[in-house]
Amino acid sequence: MKKDKLHNINSTGFKAPKDYFESFDEKLMQRLEENISIKGITATGFNIPKDYFDTVESKILDKVNEENKTKVISLFSRKHMYYVSGIAASLLFLFAIFINNSNAEELSVEMVESYFADSDLDSYELAELLSDADVLEDNFTLIETEYNEENLEEYLLENADIEAFLE
Repeated sequence: MKKDKLHNINSTGFKAPKDYFESFDEKLMQRLEENISIKGITATGFNIPKDYFDTVESKILDKVNEENKTKVISLFSRKHMYYVSGIAASLLFLFAIFINNSNAEELSVEMVESYFADSDLDSYELAELLSDADVLEDNFTLIETEYNEENLEEYLLENADIEAFLE
């Protein structure tokens, strides 16, 4: 039957005998009171093993207490944790570099000279600071001059304060 003709069907196709539902309750009750079993059947067909209810409790407890030997896979492995922590550290590092815009002034030669002039450092302390600071670079060269007493004496007379040497 085609689907387009389903709206034309008026009956269900099932029929019940006349007065079936009015007399059904009475017939059922009569049948139950007779207690007649089906011919040829003497047993229900269900058997319970011997001592079933005595041992069932221990069997159930044994199965419940039995350890599962299934492999457990963790959702958070160390390998993934290392990846995540590495990414987080690199993002933090990039954030610290690009966001930190400190306005640091560049040191000029005049600023360094004025600092040393205003500070009370003697030559030994200054030499120690310079050696600790690794000021000497690869391209820094010293000009070697010949040591000669006349040059030294001239320099001291022109540039040195004699009172500073006497102290």
